[in-house]
Amino acid sequence: MVFYLTVILQLVFITVAAQENQVIREGEVSYISGKNIYVKFKSTEGIENGDSLFIKQNELLVPALVVQNHSSISCVCIPLNDFQFQVSDTIFVPIKQPKTATLSETQKEELPEKDVSEQLLTSAENEKNKSISQQDISGRISLSSYSNFSGPESDNLHRFRYTLSVKAANVRNSKMSLESYISFTHKLNQWDVVRENLNNALKLYNFALKYDFNETTSLWAGRKINPNIANVGAIDGFQFEKHWSNFFGGVVVGTRPDYMDYDYNFHLPEFGAYAGHSIKNQNGYLQSTLAFFEQRNHSKTDRRFIYFQHSNSVIKNLNVFSSFELDLCKLENGQPKNAITLISLYFSARYSFTRRLSLFGSYDNRKNVVYYETFRNYSEEILQQASRQGLRFRINYRPVNKLILGMSAGTRIRKDESRATKTFNGVATYTSVPWINASLTASANLMQTAYLDGQIFGGRFSKDIIPGKLSSTMQYRHVDFSYFNSSSAIQQNISEVDFTCYINKKWYFSVNFESTFQEKYNQNRMYLNLRRKL
Repeated sequence: MVFYLTVILQLVFITVAAQENQVIREGEVSYISGKNIYVKFKSTEGIENGDSLFIKQNELLVPALVVQNHSSISCVCIPLNDFQFQVSDTIFVPIKQPKTATLSETQKEELPEKDVSEQLLTSAENEKNKSISQQDISGRISLSSYSNFSGPESDNLHRFRYTLSVKAANVRNSKMSLESYISFTHKLNQWDVVRENLNNALKLYNFALKYDFNETTSLWAGRKINPNIANVGAIDGFQFEKHWSNFFGGVVVGTRPDYMDYDYNFHLPEFGAYAGHSIKNQNGYLQSTLAFFEQRNHSKTDRRFIYFQHSNSVIKNLNVFSSFELDLCKLENGQPKNAITLISLYFSARYSFTRRLSLFGSYDNRKNVVYYETFRNYSEEILQQASRQGLRFRINYRPVNKLILGMSAGTRIRKDESRATKTFNGVATYTSVPWINASLTASANLMQTAYLDGQIFGGRFSKDIIPGKLSSTMQYRHVDFSYFNSSSAIQQNISEVDFTCYINKKWYFSVNFESTFQEKYNQNRMYLNLRRKL
């Protein structure tokens, strides 16, 4: 009943189509495989390999992905700054507007050419300067199924997932706005699990109402992740924010989602405040946020900490992101005691020497990320765990227009591990194979962890069957894992085929089939997705 009432409430707000932006082209994440993020557009005209794709944070577009190769409607990317993505996430890319006939040729020549950062900031500023009563509504509804065929009928698994995402800004030209992302998931013939606890199936990842008092003051109520304090996670409650010129600040009062089923849990209160500063120049932006939070379990202090995050692109061709968390107390014999402890530190930097050459480096000692939903296979999960934390470097080089070369390496040493974790990855992509007009990629991943030595070699072939309408990707990977201080080993051959169809401007359909072959055990997985823009 909660699910249906929520759906009905949101559908009331869906009264107009989303407005198109002529400066920023919009796409969405269509598939995630290992470290590769697939982004679909209506057209990739104007997008080149090595370009950055962006996400929106606090009304600014932040570089989050780098294009490795592309077809006419799809881009294969790798993430920057360790951003995390989900299928259907909105991605942006700046496309220059066509020249208008209202300016003379002399006037056009006098206009300075804007670089990517300036285009983004101009676009963001234009959106910020719009009347706060201008309605802008977009959304999508998705139906998907995930089937795992691993042998006997009793071992097969069929999971169904329905999602509804809505962003309704200034509904009916009012000061009220709505954001939501709702998921309902269940397994075939397991409705008893849903009946036992509805929250085993229903997940409200984002559901909040916003009221704009004026152009600089707003109040959110409901469940929402605040981009200025993203590491705090989803907050159930009230978030008040105020802007003064280049400064901003806010206070938060609410609770944390339940760690078992992500339901509302009023026994986990939290409160805090944050302040920040944001500026921009012709190269990019600079934004810093400092926050203080206290989290409790019932009436007892569970955690008290300071959080800091910083984004910087004001130096030309350089993007920097950093964050850290300091715990201000710890529990001893069940009682809180004042103590300062660094528990989380992350730093990353990306520098583009030229359009053809870029270098990325990062240091990460954050705790493991918890995924409430993931479709990774075993080898992808092992690779992600081995490569996320520690010190890491990556270099991308494009010697000629159609060839992209990439190489990355990382290392991590922990006191509780018997040996260091080391990873190496190499990838080469040719984006336009002669005569067949397709993209071909070869990759190699080598890893050493505390408990295994692993190798993953693979190749991927992508082609537009019907440009702008139907595309396909075929992929093969060979996995060889040998466990340290053990005679156990795993060898897998993984084949994968993907078809993506844009039926029209609103309807999208994809099918992905993956087979894993290993000694005495084979597994087949199929993922279907039907999506419609509202």
